[in-house]
Amino acid sequence: MTTTNEPLFGIQLRIEELQNTIAEKEEQIKTRARILKEELQEEISPTKFIRQHPFETIGTSFLAGLLITTALRSHKSPSAQGERPRTTTSQFIPTQGKTALTTIGLEVLRSVKDLGFTYLQRYLDNKIK
Repeated sequence: MTTTNEPLFGIQLRIEELQNTIAEKEEQIKTRARILKEELQEEISPTKFIRQHPFETIGTSFLAGLLITTALRSHKSPSAQGERPRTTTSQFIPTQGKTALTTIGLEVLRSVKDLGFTYLQRYLDNKIK
């Protein structure tokens, strides 16, 4: 003869099995995600890309700095040769904002230049050794 508690006991066992299964699957997913993260970090690593393509990186950094500098200098007032002043959104930025943008742009340009030259120096030192 069965008691009324047997079905309840079977349900509790099933719940525990499902919880264990869920915990195992969760660990498997975490492990796979960790591995995928490490593979992506290795594949998309900036230092790896720079080591594989040093001259392209230096050229791109130089070009980016040149474009930023050109863009920041284009916000200055037109020359006194009778040019019509252009209406741009930068005219609505207060003078302090323009100065801050110019300063930030120049600092970015200097940082990129310093990084590029540092990397080029290390690259050339390693090639010479």
